[in-house]
Amino acid sequence: MRKTALTLVLITSLASAFAALPTLGYSASSGFIFGGYLLFPFADETGQVSVNTYYGTAGVIKFQPELVRTFGAGVLRSSLDYRKVIEKEWYGWGNATDPDSFASMDFEKANLLIDLTVPAGDRFFLTGGLDLRHSTVFNREESILWERLPGDVFGSTWTAGLNGKVDYLVPVPLNGDVLLSTSGFFQAGDVSYSGVTGKIRYTVRPWTDGEVALGARLHRQFNIADTPIPDVSGIGQNQNFRGYRDYRFTGPLWTLYQLEAREDLFTLGDVEAGKSLTIGVTAFAEAGEAAETFEKFTVSRLHYDYGCGLNIKLNPSAQMRIDAAWSEEGMLIQSAFGLSF
Repeated sequence: MRKTALTLVLITSLASAFAALPTLGYSASSGFIFGGYLLFPFADETGQVSVNTYYGTAGVIKFQPELVRTFGAGVLRSSLDYRKVIEKEWYGWGNATDPDSFASMDFEKANLLIDLTVPAGDRFFLTGGLDLRHSTVFNREESILWERLPGDVFGSTWTAGLNGKVDYLVPVPLNGDVLLSTSGFFQAGDVSYSGVTGKIRYTVRPWTDGEVALGARLHRQFNIADTPIPDVSGIGQNQNFRGYRDYRFTGPLWTLYQLEAREDLFTLGDVEAGKSLTIGVTAFAEAGEAAETFEKFTVSRLHYDYGCGLNIKLNPSAQMRIDAAWSEEGMLIQSAFGLSF
């Protein structure tokens, strides 16, 4: 889940044993946010352990430890993502919902993910693994919006299944690359549902310490009636559609287009020793929509936003973003970890 938070304090601790990004933030939906990102690299440089956690005074808790370990050319990743949200806003089903009409719910969600990535030649990378999920929705506000859902999986729900991904990376001029990616998942247990996502990202680095990236994603969710509500298919800040709240537009199909320019401003610390902090700026524009069928994807139904932000990077796998985005629904601040797309 992507948080809409304004980061007020950023303190970085760089030592031989660990690095940390403690933060203090605020948002109308989460209240004051206290948390941070801790990174513990292995002494032999074969992996790292990280913890991403925060608490929001309005009723938000997230705790996500992760282990990343290299084995030869392969990378093993294991993570547990737990989050509890109180009075989460739900805007209903579809691409034309009203931002002023919503119901609230509380939910808990936990995902245990274990996967392995291995190269297949110089340009292909294969990922496969196991995914265990549990979710519970409670204290649901009475509203007609719930009746419009294609499914009604609100209670305690356990599922487990497989996930996989194939990445194809092609170098291009201007020190750039094109990434083609196809990923999918399958879940079975109390209910059964699955999904598949296709992605393309074109990145060029025509100047020192900067890059321009253009990306597009298309997602198709199957068995949408059996999908637990916290895993419903949709776009908003949960998919880095930064001008809209989580799951603002929902449907079994969604597409998202993004353009972003990034520039590193300065670096503090020792880069060669792996103890450095890089501060950069970004500018972006995005468009996306959700639909019931492929035929309903049209330019006239697209939603748009644009904005700018800061990028704080400890290393390529530990990046914090603080973005301000403007859309037809106003301005939102987002604080999140990782690249935008």
